[in-house]
Amino acid sequence: MPQYDFKNKETGEIMEVTLRISDYDQWIIDNPKYERHFASNSAPKLVSGTRDAYAMAGRDWQDHLSKIKKSSGKDNTIKG
Repeated sequence: MPQYDFKNKETGEIMEVTLRISDYDQWIIDNPKYERHFASNSAPKLVSGTRDAYAMAGRDWQDHLSKIKKSSGKDNTIKG
């Protein structure tokens, strides 16, 4: 989930907020005292879980990859 830096227009305080991308526009509407802050030395930040992508995708995805692997020939590099 992305993290955003916002600056309070009145106090200058910078606050870090973790939001879903789909919630960003509503947060801006609900918090008019804040504006997006871009520090000159910062890069975009993302927060993610510690599980690997295969575990998060679930068993159905693993089954799908296995079927693709079986039908794609002996020299494929698909892990499934």
